[in-house]
Amino acid sequence: MMNFIGFLLASVCSDASAETKSALVRTHGYVSPRFQAVFRPEARPVDRQRIGVSKSKAGLIFAGTVVPDWKFNVHFVVGSDPVMALTSATAVDENNDGETDAISGGYAPVVQNMVVESVVEYAPVDGFRAKFGRMRIPFTTQAQSANKDLMFPERAGPNEAFLSGSDMGALTQFNVLDGRIKASAGVFNGTSTNVFNSNRQGVMYTGRIDLNPLGDFGFSETGEWAGPLLFGIGSGIIHNPYVAHDSAGYPTVSVRDTRLSVSARVSIYGLYVVGEYLNREMLDSMSSRPEWGSGWYGQAGWHLPRGIEPMFRIGESTIDESFDPQRTKWLDSGVNIYPAARRAKRADQVKITVHYLNEHRVDEGEKAQGVSTQVQVSW
Repeated sequence: MMNFIGFLLASVCSDASAETKSALVRTHGYVSPRFQAVFRPEARPVDRQRIGVSKSKAGLIFAGTVVPDWKFNVHFVVGSDPVMALTSATAVDENNDGETDAISGGYAPVVQNMVVESVVEYAPVDGFRAKFGRMRIPFTTQAQSANKDLMFPERAGPNEAFLSGSDMGALTQFNVLDGRIKASAGVFNGTSTNVFNSNRQGVMYTGRIDLNPLGDFGFSETGEWAGPLLFGIGSGIIHNPYVAHDSAGYPTVSVRDTRLSVSARVSIYGLYVVGEYLNREMLDSMSSRPEWGSGWYGQAGWHLPRGIEPMFRIGESTIDESFDPQRTKWLDSGVNIYPAARRAKRADQVKITVHYLNEHRVDEGEKAQGVSTQVQVSW
């Protein structure tokens, strides 16, 4: 894996250092190691304590322009989402009778979802662009924030419960009145909704609009808003009708899954506040019983002049409210420290985060508390 990343770096750096007629390529990225200690007193003994370097990641981004109308963007992330994969399997004869009594497996961590974004972009006129490939769906405010521009090390729990990761599809985006009105519409495969345990066929339709009456308001959460008052409201929708199939390939049930988000944001002289409400309703042809869920979160951070940013976040989500409610509450607080704020081009190029996290799975009666420290260097 590291050889592959090294090859990418070497090839891009060699191209960027010489005149090329094929494309103008820029590279940027980030490295963010994290130490984390999490305690779950009510969990199984093996899960009650997790201490160590966890969820550390490195991102490498290639952005290029072939001709003024055509661009591309590729974002690799290494180490952020490891899973334990089966690497070997050995038959075990426990009583030495020549019969296999068990299977012993060997496991090793591997990286999944390494490609976060891989898109081709077509922008024939100002205020319009079309994107094709793998990308984050702009369903929520935080889904439009880059990984390195998040206030906390991870996105809010309710946001990840309703939509996670990136997806394959096509998206059109519109920018009107110098960023005061931003809208998008797209079609996707639907793999980022985290609800599919079987084969399914369908197309996911998405839409989003953001209104910024006081001027263009980007989606970075890193406290770079040092100017006067900015305010924005937005709403997103996902509609995903699909047919699920069994392992033999025959249709079992048709489903209509609709999700809605509503958000509001404000910033003024380093203070950034955002709140979002999420809702989901699903109806299937087998039970004809609607299933719905909801969630919300609010967070705030104040980037003080000396490069210190205290921050706070609270949120809650309830999945399947109509039949088997699964309610989870989150409470996060901490501080971001920017030691190179006066020397770097951007204040957040070096960021140290000290973070307290609290998660309460209400219906399961399980609580988790922990602390983490992350250092992020971006270029």
